[in-house]
Amino acid sequence: MSDPDKILVIRLSSLGDVLMTIPAVRAIKDAYPRAHLTWLVEGSVGELLAHQRFINEVIRFPRGAIQRSMRSGNLVAAMREIGPFMGKLRETEYDLVLDFHGLMKSAIFTNLVRGKRKVGLDKTYAKEGSHLFYAEHVKGDHKRLHKVDRNMLFPRHLGIEGPVPEVRLDVSPEAEAYIARFFTGAGREGPVFAVNPFSSTGSRFKRWDMERYGDLITGITEEGLASVMILWGPGEEEEAERLKSTAGNKAMLACPTNVPQLLSLLKRVDMYIGGDTGMMHLAALAGTPVLAIFGPTDHKINGPYGSFHRVVRRELACSPCKNKDCRDRRCLTEISVEEVLRAARDMAKAARKN
Repeated sequence: MSDPDKILVIRLSSLGDVLMTIPAVRAIKDAYPRAHLTWLVEGSVGELLAHQRFINEVIRFPRGAIQRSMRSGNLVAAMREIGPFMGKLRETEYDLVLDFHGLMKSAIFTNLVRGKRKVGLDKTYAKEGSHLFYAEHVKGDHKRLHKVDRNMLFPRHLGIEGPVPEVRLDVSPEAEAYIARFFTGAGREGPVFAVNPFSSTGSRFKRWDMERYGDLITGITEEGLASVMILWGPGEEEEAERLKSTAGNKAMLACPTNVPQLLSLLKRVDMYIGGDTGMMHLAALAGTPVLAIFGPTDHKINGPYGSFHRVVRRELACSPCKNKDCRDRRCLTEISVEEVLRAARDMAKAARKN
């Protein structure tokens, strides 16, 4: 079979899942360097993908704009979004279409696209019966396979062997300049640890207690390990300000960032500390050592990928789980501040030796 000239990758969201797809896509692009590689995505991560040299084109599904129009009852506005998007989606016939997402919506998009060869996940990893839409499946037999390794099953299916590529993401000059100005204005000297105490709106069950983050930041600064930068996103600034006020004058708030700017910021810090979030995976791809605090989610599937990261968690019979309504939350409440501080101390010591 001849090498494909036009490849479409479908991984719509979320930030972390898109980031964990990048190594596999890079492996495919490296195997077919002359191919025009297009990525179908939704949300702000599309801006980051557009800056990566191995991705030739990004098509963005305007889900947010469509939903806003539908909620307001403006069907005409919704059609103005859907029409051009569908036109763009169908204007090219692809030699190879790869659905990394494995949900019904991605299967629908895959079947709307004009493509000669369409590949999706088998029933081991696909959800909502999306595997039924494909004649060609990427097969797996290990449910608790890390998502980076799971995504690498796609290049393996295509006959592409070799290790997981080591990816370092490109940052736009504009994002670099913005973050450089922020660091210059902050005037901090010495190591800086970035702490993200937040999670997405629907994932609060994964969050370690805010009070413990405050005690952790105090411990880091009082021991002189580093100054601390508190990361925050839309709607989180007020809570971040309260956390800063409890942690002393060696803590500072990060500047507002989009995804490319956040990547630039994470490249400049000495350690990232936080829970299971997309930002954690962005820090890992920035080459920054990650100290991850895991509760109910599965660290074997979603942990930071790479050997220089560390996960703090509790080994419990009930963990991992998907019970968002758990009142006990022992998997998080039994993780002490001292335990996380000790891990940060050990990682900082190891970094100094290297």
